[in-house]
Amino acid sequence: MTSLDAHTEHIILLAWSRALGLDDMTLASSLSAERIEAVAEGTQTLSLVQVLGRTALSGPKDLVRAARDVPDEELALETGLLEIARPHFPGARILGEAQLLYCEEPPELQGSDLVSVSHDPQHLRQLIERSPADDVTRSGVARAPWSASLVREDTGEVVAAAGRTIQHDFLGDIGVLTHPSHRGVGLARFAAAVAVEEAFADGLIPQWRAAGEAPGSLRLAITLGFAPAGHQTTVALV
Repeated sequence: MTSLDAHTEHIILLAWSRALGLDDMTLASSLSAERIEAVAEGTQTLSLVQVLGRTALSGPKDLVRAARDVPDEELALETGLLEIARPHFPGARILGEAQLLYCEEPPELQGSDLVSVSHDPQHLRQLIERSPADDVTRSGVARAPWSASLVREDTGEVVAAAGRTIQHDFLGDIGVLTHPSHRGVGLARFAAAVAVEEAFADGLIPQWRAAGEAPGSLRLAITLGFAPAGHQTTVALV
């Protein structure tokens, strides 16, 4: 059970069904104890998605079949998926575990006299160039079609940014990047709140992926009003 209403849950399951290449109602109509097999030949990943009590394993047919006798609890661990993948793909590597969270109400957004919000792609590029590569990759802002950057009014320095990617028409996947020298002062929350508010304005349900190795991401999502609704574990096959 989650704090999300039934209509929101239905849309989330619809979006994930499409993301996994399934019929629209597959996840919504599945039983909680049933694992859906989403065979995707030619894919470069093996992924276990658990969302709103439903479970789906997505990947090549041989790997999906090899996992049939493995409990979901084991596959939800990076090592569990890796053990399935390695005999077929020796170069398989862990991409990570992430909690999936969603919200239904925009967070309180207060303006700031210290920073302004910019949608200029050049500002985002400046922040990316000055940030650690791992942080940039984890945030996803570099490949996000929509972004908002926070620019200091006094110096013009870009200190944080949020990005949003639309997932199958319904979900707005939010990511945040803050420069290391400006963390801990609420900039990530401000940038994320802007992205969440814009997602609602565009008719999307905001989605947040909190990576297992980044506990601060989960804490931030909770402060923004996101509710935990699932988990995703992914292994790259090549």
